[in-house]
Amino acid sequence: MTRKKKIILISAAILTFLIIIVLWARGCKQTLNLVYEYDKVTTGPVEKTISVTGTVDLLESERILSNVDGIIQKVYVDYNQNIKKGQLMAKIDAGDLNLRLQKAKKQLEKAQLDLLGIKKEYEGKKSLFKENLISENALQLAELEYKKALTTVKQIELDYESLREQQNSTRVYSPIYGIIMSKEIEEGYPIGVNKLMFTLAKTLKKMKLIISIDESDIGYVKKGQMVTFNVSAYPGKKFDGKIDQVRFNPINKGGVISYESVVICNNTDLLLKPGMTATATVLVEEKKNVLRIANDAFVVSPVDVDVPAGKKFIWKKKDVALGDLPVDHVEVKTGLVGDFYTEITSKNIEKGDKILVRLRKKVDVKDEIDQYGK
Repeated sequence: MTRKKKIILISAAILTFLIIIVLWARGCKQTLNLVYEYDKVTTGPVEKTISVTGTVDLLESERILSNVDGIIQKVYVDYNQNIKKGQLMAKIDAGDLNLRLQKAKKQLEKAQLDLLGIKKEYEGKKSLFKENLISENALQLAELEYKKALTTVKQIELDYESLREQQNSTRVYSPIYGIIMSKEIEEGYPIGVNKLMFTLAKTLKKMKLIISIDESDIGYVKKGQMVTFNVSAYPGKKFDGKIDQVRFNPINKGGVISYESVVICNNTDLLLKPGMTATATVLVEEKKNVLRIANDAFVVSPVDVDVPAGKKFIWKKKDVALGDLPVDHVEVKTGLVGDFYTEITSKNIEKGDKILVRLRKKVDVKDEIDQYGK
């Protein structure tokens, strides 16, 4: 090998070495310019929740409907009033109802007298038939007349009882102990059959919250789960309840499918009102006193690494900072993934270990001054 070739080879080797040194130094500089922030492995609860919205409503209510046509003659109760069972709430003027009732009563009395006479005649013909004094056809005609009269009486009785019920319905009484939530009538106004007059609440100390669950989250929601929520009227106060029912009926709003769930909640302070909009959090899963690390630990990395599918890694602080990185890449096994923490089930992580959760660049005071000066 000539002297010239040796010089070229040596020069190429030196150049390659220098390039490697420069790249390594640049990488080290980038690593050294980073501040590593850690969080300790702790024990405590891991909670998974979902956020939903809902509307407060009465837990139990009673709708009072009119059973008669007429004019509201008198209203004896008003909004928010506590009433007793059997208390008179309103009176309806049903026009000529009393006259029609009297007429029906007289018709019934006449029909009953007619029936009595026809029945005696029928009984007499049965006796004559036994003695072969009349034909079977004559007996059958008497029986037919009796059945027709009996049917007439029954029909008039039904009409009479219907009118009596209408008369009784002109005086409206409360069927329960409760509170007047709505009053849909006013004195002097007309009212029709099956028209709403009042809405009563059995109690306000317990309410229900109807929450809307997105179809992607409905699989997590079960009866008995705890719910916390707040309403705009009391932004600093937390209310709580428990899911009592998960409804299967889908609700389609603009192509988005959701499902309703019913939450029973306490309202002993009577702060919640029907119709209030609530922002709620459903605790769908919880583990207490488990080894845990912050979720940020799984999304931070000081260098680019390939992570095999299905495996999870974190960066654990070294006891002695040897080499370029002060952390080791450690594979971990996890349990419940919560909102802020993840449960750790592997044995290579212990309480008190420091885990990388954040990286940030060092602040160069000179650069900051120069930039500010510009």
